[in-house]
Amino acid sequence: MSEYKKFLEAEYVNRKFSTYEKLCRLFDKIRLPLPKDLEKKIQDEINFCHLRITPNGAISTAIFIPLIVFLFFSSLFYFMNLLSLSMIIILIILSLVIFYFFFSYTTFLTKYFRTKAASEMTLAIIYMSISLKINSSLESAVAFVASNLSSPLGLDFKKILWDLETGRLLSVIQGLDELSEKWKNESEEFVDALSLLKTITQTSDRLDKTIREAVQLMIEGTKSRMKKYAMQMRNPLRLLNAFGILLPMLGLIFFPVLIIFIPEIAKPELLIFTYIVLLPSIVYLFLRQYFFAKPYSYHQVQINSLEKFKRQKKLALFLSFLIAFLPSIFFIYKLSSLNSIFSFEQFFYSYLIILFLSFSIIIYSFVSVFNNLKKNEEILRIEDELPVALFQLSIASSISKPIEKNIEDLLPRIRTLKISEVFKRILFNITTFGMTLESAIFEKDVGVIYSYPSKIISTTFKLLVDISKRGMIFLSMALKTISEFLKDADEVNKTTEEILSETTSDMQIQAWVFAPLSAGIVVGLMAIIIYIFSFFGENFAQIQNFLGGGTMGEVTTSSFSFLFNIGKQIPFHYFQIIVGIYMIEMVVIISYFLGELNYGDDEVNKIFVLGKIMTIAILIYSFTVLSIYFGITSFIQIPEAIT
Repeated sequence: MSEYKKFLEAEYVNRKFSTYEKLCRLFDKIRLPLPKDLEKKIQDEINFCHLRITPNGAISTAIFIPLIVFLFFSSLFYFMNLLSLSMIIILIILSLVIFYFFFSYTTFLTKYFRTKAASEMTLAIIYMSISLKINSSLESAVAFVASNLSSPLGLDFKKILWDLETGRLLSVIQGLDELSEKWKNESEEFVDALSLLKTITQTSDRLDKTIREAVQLMIEGTKSRMKKYAMQMRNPLRLLNAFGILLPMLGLIFFPVLIIFIPEIAKPELLIFTYIVLLPSIVYLFLRQYFFAKPYSYHQVQINSLEKFKRQKKLALFLSFLIAFLPSIFFIYKLSSLNSIFSFEQFFYSYLIILFLSFSIIIYSFVSVFNNLKKNEEILRIEDELPVALFQLSIASSISKPIEKNIEDLLPRIRTLKISEVFKRILFNITTFGMTLESAIFEKDVGVIYSYPSKIISTTFKLLVDISKRGMIFLSMALKTISEFLKDADEVNKTTEEILSETTSDMQIQAWVFAPLSAGIVVGLMAIIIYIFSFFGENFAQIQNFLGGGTMGEVTTSSFSFLFNIGKQIPFHYFQIIVGIYMIEMVVIISYFLGELNYGDDEVNKIFVLGKIMTIAILIYSFTVLSIYFGITSFIQIPEAIT
């Protein structure tokens, strides 16, 4: 078997199964009758996403996973003597949410693939153009794209090569026609650009003009699509703000009214399920329909693939678990020893639980990116400087000299740029160790590329090595072309960020301000409401005792008996913990999708922005809830505890 075929088998046919694929293959053993229309719809989505499952496996998973969850927790709560009608209803709703997640998973994955592929289409056309500029072979261009793009669009190009290898396709053009058919509804500019590039073999005299037209067509189309995308995001953001943050928080303000008039259904488990499980799940499912991937990303930093980074994340996860778990256990123990309906200790200990849960996420974020953030920023800067450095190297290479001499000539021209350090190390490896250009860049352990994990940098230097073997004059012309195309790609990236800035700013405000501020106001006001109602309830109990429990006492007490329910039905510390956890979940969910929109595959910045937003959110929450509590209690003298 050829090395080429082995590569294709490893990258396309024998790639690792995802967790979802493993589950579907497991439950596929249970055969179910499926409607033809549903089976066809799911099969189309499976084919589109290159999943190695069947429609039966997808539906079986959607049915039996929720069923297993329901039976497991029902049995667990039954043996713990916690199973009640409200708990059964909660488990049924939870099972329905899980069913919806798995039932719609292939649909969601199709949308995700469309958005993710759309972000890769510009790079795909640019990579094809670069390859065709060097070698006017469509098959080489497709192979170059396949080896340098990650899934999902990269999978499509790998499939073309595999189908060529196995004989299903007779030519590359046939494969590109199928690719155009697949993506014609998603991106007309991509299809048009492919059509232009396919004509190159017949019109080689117009090579440069055709390639430039294809790239320009793709760039203008992407800019137009980004503007449309940003406009479409405004309404979902308004809905998120209204129904995901403000209305649920306002609903909690009216919770005392629910306790007063319908105390039977105002159960702690109902509040816990609604605000800790159901609402965050709905918000997540809603957001993933719109904000699951950055529509376009030029930067492709790969620090997350380093073993050092993976080990650091595991350490951060362990530390965050300790910070969340140990103090929470202590504060829960202290709360359990308090018998009062309301007291300052209940307020403060429950607040500390929220504080340490937030700290655990902050510690996870900052420890994960410690010593990596600076390196990440350095790589991003080098990616931005690539077009300039390549253009200057093309000038230095215009005279036939050895590559090391060209790099020496290049260094003074780029001495103020960060990328100069990369070329200094390449030159050092060549002159000190007598390495070839390829070894100086790609040699394991000593190669420069391992210090700068980035798909863009790696791809560019692969081209540099391959082209340099053809001679310096050819290298000079090719590098100038590559420089222009990378500059175009970076320009689209900057335009995309500018267009999406309004959307991302709105999401930041929701995570930074709306979620913690509304949570702090609700908790602060609830503390006062519970205190006042409980205080009056206690006073009316004293009135009943004073009236001697006669008819007058019974009438007076029954008229205001609802006041006894406040604070007893759901203790205040339960309430603050529930609202605080909901606030944390909302901040994490919004930060996650904000990171996807802003940074794409840049794992380091996504984790860092989570820690930064959580820090600001917990500060705003703390300031709000403490200000309201101590501000109002400075006017109303609260006893040490109300029992």
